Amino acid sequence: YLTSIYQAATNVVFALGPPAIVLGTSGNFVVLAKTGIATVPNSVITGNIGVSPVSATAITGFSLTEDSSGTFATSTQVVGRVFAADFTTPTPSNLGNAVLAMQAAFTDGNNRRTNAIINVGAGTLTGLTLAPGLYTWSTTV
Repeated sequence: YLTSIYQAATNVVFALGPPAIVLGTSGNFVVLAKTGIATVPNSVITGNIGVSPVSATAITGFSLTEDSSGTFATSTQVVGRVFAADFTTPTPSNLGNAVLAMQAAFTDGNNRRTNAIINVGAGTLTGLTLAPGLYTWSTTV
């Protein structure tokens, strides 16, 4: 009896969907930008943020306090660290690599068109369970 249950369970096939997009070192940031990041008072960002190739002056509204190492800054509005291309080494190189990884991840995701599932639920997803896969809508979701 146990053998037949095991055999039945091993014959189950699950849809895998596309492989995950590799974020590389860009995955170390919740916000990573090439031109700037702006906020308003009372907002909170949880995780690291960074800009490159622009300087810290492109990060506005955060009241940054540079760490004594010069490699990052902090802000009461960021639960994490703030990085900019004009901070002390190795920050510029790390940010440059993260931006390259971000661009590669974007290109990978943007080029994924094979087997897209189109307009599921006509944009209304309430009550739906979506299997792993690539979905696209021509309507608002």
